[in-house]
Amino acid sequence: MLLFVQVIVCFILVIVVGTWLSKSADILAEKTRLGRTWIGTLLLAGVTSLPELATGISAIVVFNAPDLAVGGILGSCLFNLLILALLDILSGPEPLLKRAQISHGLAASLGCAMLGVTAAAIILARTNISLTVGWFGLPSLVLLLFYMASARTIAQFETRRRAEVLEEEAEIFQYQHVKRQQAYLIFVLLSVATVVLGVWLASLGEQVATATGLGQSFVGALLLAAATSLPEVVVSLAAIRLNAVDMAVSNIFGSNLYNLAILGIYDLVYFQDNLWLHVNQVHIFTAVIAMIMTSIAIAGLIYHAVSRSRMYITWDGLTLIILYFGGMYMIYYT
Repeated sequence: MLLFVQVIVCFILVIVVGTWLSKSADILAEKTRLGRTWIGTLLLAGVTSLPELATGISAIVVFNAPDLAVGGILGSCLFNLLILALLDILSGPEPLLKRAQISHGLAASLGCAMLGVTAAAIILARTNISLTVGWFGLPSLVLLLFYMASARTIAQFETRRRAEVLEEEAEIFQYQHVKRQQAYLIFVLLSVATVVLGVWLASLGEQVATATGLGQSFVGALLLAAATSLPEVVVSLAAIRLNAVDMAVSNIFGSNLYNLAILGIYDLVYFQDNLWLHVNQVHIFTAVIAMIMTSIAIAGLIYHAVSRSRMYITWDGLTLIILYFGGMYMIYYT
């Protein structure tokens, strides 16, 4: 009963703080003039993904459970893509991805490539090919370098795109009454609160998982992933209410990029052996499903750029929901 009460309290606090964080990020996007896409992809996504980093390191260092940590990351990638479908349902008569910039396809495609590297790492770990330096796997290094290159590419692309947009239309300021220093301070405080709440929620999720006795792969891919992804859900929904669609969508794709880079950090802190040797091969399937879902989202971005409005949910949103729950079903029975 006490565990249930803690979960409810934590959920409420995450919702409140996440809503404030989304508005704070919107203010920061205006004050820095970097734009909602840049802030969502690189800054907001990093903050909302920190619970995955903290809980995963805890699972590896304290509990020696690398499979749980990796399952949590890949399951979080799946859950983030499911959020796109949920946002699509709640976005109104016009498709979510029609309201978003088609340029989000850049971050999505880079994330798809990183998922491919992850799947290849799990496969190659079972071969006779040595891909380690000491305890650290070369695929992990590729993931870290790929993320840094992706962040730089996205930042450069968004800077150029935003400059072209501002040449054609005047920028509208909504938060002139907020000072820049105040905006920075509020964002930092809310970010710290989000991370603390995310870690607390994940620890509660682990306690629930222990009580249910479910397997590590399934728990990591579903329960732990859902717990650590709750900040993304709240922040993205709040961004939609602020009509900051680009910030919501970029937060989803940016979180997946950041999550996959976290796998490289997990390998760094797992001193015992090559991390990829201790990852269940079912996660290859999880990575492939995430690649398919990302590809569907990219197709939706391109298709809806010229499509008409719809009644309730788009074909890509429905496909994402089917793939997510179908994938969870297969992981549970594998």
